[in-house]
Amino acid sequence: MKFIVNTALDPHFCVLFDEGQTLVERHTWTERKQDGKEIFDFLSKHNMAERTLSLVGGISGPGGFSSLRAGAGIINSIAVAKDLPTYQIRADKWVSALVGSDDFLLNSFSDGVFYRENNDLIRVTVEEAAQKFSNKEIFVGFLPPEKQAFFSRQLNISLENQEHILLELLSQQTPQKVFISDYEFPPV
Repeated sequence: MKFIVNTALDPHFCVLFDEGQTLVERHTWTERKQDGKEIFDFLSKHNMAERTLSLVGGISGPGGFSSLRAGAGIINSIAVAKDLPTYQIRADKWVSALVGSDDFLLNSFSDGVFYRENNDLIRVTVEEAAQKFSNKEIFVGFLPPEKQAFFSRQLNISLENQEHILLELLSQQTPQKVFISDYEFPPV
């Protein structure tokens, strides 16, 4: 089985795949203060203590401090208990693969938004981003509604198979001994 956690972008989710890459179950939630409970309930439901895992990983951020800490703690605990490496990818790399371009914005959990330029994340205020991208269609689906309201031209993208794309990207990463969260980028 393969277990993946996303506590970086809304909605938060955890997924379980079988060895044939078939999605067994996806569990989502939006209440960030419930990350640990939601993940533990999912793990209990699937009796993960008794299952053999071949991959454990998730999205490292940027994201909310407490949410990423809960996800990373659980990922690292499973990795230690099962003697597995961890796999991680930054949210912007996953979103780039989902939307097929770098024309997107990510929420900054302190203030403003991130955009991607030359494989780096640049943080600007929402107002600066609205001015910079006023003539360009961008994907803003991972921004909270109060930030989305600044952008009149938005890409409409289907996010089908997002879990499979995430699994594929994670599988291509170099395994790590420890999952380390990127609370903000650059890391703080």
